[in-house]
Amino acid sequence: MVGMRPIIEFMTWNFSLVAYDQVVNSAAKIFQMSGGQYSVPIVFRGPNAAAENLGSQHSTAVDSLYAHFPGLKVVTYCDAHDAYGLLKAAIRDDNPVCFLESELTYGFEGEVPDEEFIIPLGQAKIRRPGKDVTVVTWGKEVAQVEIAAKQLEAEGIDVEILDLRSLRPLDHEALFRSVSKTRRCVVAHEGFLFAGVGAEIAARVQEVCFDRLEAPVLRVAFRDVPMPYATNLEKLVVVSPERIIDAVKKVKGY
Repeated sequence: MVGMRPIIEFMTWNFSLVAYDQVVNSAAKIFQMSGGQYSVPIVFRGPNAAAENLGSQHSTAVDSLYAHFPGLKVVTYCDAHDAYGLLKAAIRDDNPVCFLESELTYGFEGEVPDEEFIIPLGQAKIRRPGKDVTVVTWGKEVAQVEIAAKQLEAEGIDVEILDLRSLRPLDHEALFRSVSKTRRCVVAHEGFLFAGVGAEIAARVQEVCFDRLEAPVLRVAFRDVPMPYATNLEKLVVVSPERIIDAVKKVKGY
């Protein structure tokens, strides 16, 4: 039907890998390969990364797998307000959008305005202003960073939290502006360190903000092992407030 825009729901983004060819080699490339004659206004959505006790085959963070390819947009949220505004924008976009969700956020409650609104893709948000260290994050990891920031505040370290919300397109201006102000940067994200989105952010920050940095850019991500099923082991692998605090203290004391 004319005007309809499909929304494809994956039970989990882990299972999207069996459709990886269609998403990456078709949806992402048809506009360019057709010389702009055909667009693909489609949203792929579903839970991403670790929840609780789901094991390695249900805990993959696919951020870097899809953000790697031009032609795809990759978006995520941390609360109900942003989930609503970003999903509206994703549906209206004429490009294929990967909308990354989390089972652990489905129970979160939050205020959403009664009036219609959208949040343009590619706009980061300062969740907490600060002057000592910028912690760059996105998705449900924002909640862990907020816990860490409160604990660090009690120790006299003022953390600025930058929620990217959109990985493609990336809000470079907000990123560089924040890091240039605090002169220190930690990237906290789900997924692995090797070839992760955090590595891309660290590279871009050092390319543009090198003369402003007073410490190396550090990353906090999953431990480099498949996700365990057991609760005690899973807690050792995922990103915790304690690990974020350790990284912030390292760059602050460098």
